[in-house]
Amino acid sequence: MADVPRSLAEIQRWMQAALLHPGRAEHLEEVFTASGRMSAEERFRVYYRGYRLRLLGCLRGQYPAMVHLLGRELFDGFAMEYLDAHPSRSPTLDGLGAGFPDHLARTRPDAASEGTPPEAWIDLLIDLARFERDFAATLDAPSTGSDTGRLFEARFPVHRYAAAVRRGEEPEPPDAEPVFLSLTRRDGTVVVHDLAASRPPPAA
Repeated sequence: MADVPRSLAEIQRWMQAALLHPGRAEHLEEVFTASGRMSAEERFRVYYRGYRLRLLGCLRGQYPAMVHLLGRELFDGFAMEYLDAHPSRSPTLDGLGAGFPDHLARTRPDAASEGTPPEAWIDLLIDLARFERDFAATLDAPSTGSDTGRLFEARFPVHRYAAAVRRGEEPEPPDAEPVFLSLTRRDGTVVVHDLAASRPPPAA
């Protein structure tokens, strides 16, 4: 059994491990003291809930269109499952949600329904998550002295939906419509260009 943490550095390391794996926290009674109204575990839970809410708020900020599509309660459920599977280990929160779209794709609710086609709303959800991740990555990419961009392909026009949410509108979920986009940062903003729409029509 590990020794009781005493120094500030040891307590900080203990706290980090306890927040990531609260069920395996040792020496809880030695690190946290009880008060007249709360036990040591209850006091620790206050910190733990605050930490989780901070991460959850960060994910909401990184995926606002997803929050609009799902509603906060359902989004929070997906987000908490992601945080349980991928605890934050970075000193910053910038990359907290980077793996969220891939997590949704791996754990999609209709995956267990063998022999049935994928549910369209889940395809839409994953495409929207991927777009919001790539949009943020394009905006935050290190400057190279030239335009920073990437290509994006989806089964739904999620770029229009996300843009409407950013404008404060109340868009309806889009119907399926394959899109092929370029995302480019110019002068501190992300420009989204529909490459498929710009293609000339086929010759008659």
